[in-house]
Amino acid sequence: MSDELEQQLEAERQGNPFLVYRAGTGSQVIVNLGDVGGRFTVGRGSAIDISLDWDTDVSRLHAALECIADYWTVVDDGLSRFGTFLNEERVTGRRRLSDGDVLRFGTTPVTFRAPGDSGARSTRVADRPF
Repeated sequence: MSDELEQQLEAERQGNPFLVYRAGTGSQVIVNLGDVGGRFTVGRGSAIDISLDWDTDVSRLHAALECIADYWTVVDDGLSRFGTFLNEERVTGRRRLSDGDVLRFGTTPVTFRAPGDSGARSTRVADRPF
């Protein structure tokens, strides 16, 4: 088993949501988002939590990841020049994340993983309008 796969499996065993992406050098990066709650900024600036400083299509302050009541979201309120994408769909405002979603900041794809996210949280569509 490769070291990278072992690192991902260890991150899954911890049970916390995490991000996986490749740095500018090509090496795998895993960011543990920790227990429920928190906010992480994404960009190229010096005070950014998740720095993608090699990607010139990423703004200094590009987007944010926020946890609200144990649901992780990506937020892009027009902070970025080239936009943030979730599963190749441009994000405007806030979007909720699910296990396996692929975010793209600039040209850098970032996979969101949420071990234990069974999908049981989906909301039933109403049979009739109210």
